[in-house]
Amino acid sequence: MKRLFWILLLFVTCSARAQSPEELYEQYITPETRAILERAEQQERNAQAARAADKAQNTLALSLAVLIGLIPLCYIGRNILKGKTWKENPYGTLKALGVGLAGSVLLFGLNYGIYLLKVKRGDAFNTTLAFLIVAALVAGAIYLMKKNDNSRV
Repeated sequence: MKRLFWILLLFVTCSARAQSPEELYEQYITPETRAILERAEQQERNAQAARAADKAQNTLALSLAVLIGLIPLCYIGRNILKGKTWKENPYGTLKALGVGLAGSVLLFGLNYGIYLLKVKRGDAFNTTLAFLIVAALVAGAIYLMKKNDNSRV
């Protein structure tokens, strides 16, 4: 009886080699299941690539909105440095910087808001109309600044 026990124990230990769950799974997987798993992995890679592209697009839109928003502040800053207005009218200079900052924030908000609406609403959002409104605002602001410059001369 002891001999039979040892023979069975030896047989079990020799026949049951250590296999990982992946190896055991590979033995019983069907080609259909393998194809489904490969498609799932491909879709996951596509989703990750789409997320990376969305992040890059959002970063580009944010940076462009910031650059466009800085246009009024740069224009006013250039006029302040050219005219050295902080020496003779410091309160007016601060007021001009405040207005320029408010304009910059407004332009940034409009541009980034348009982008977000376009992304979230898709074709339901009329991008052309929104950009025409922003262009009209910018053109009006430039006209008022030029008109103001001509009246000083």
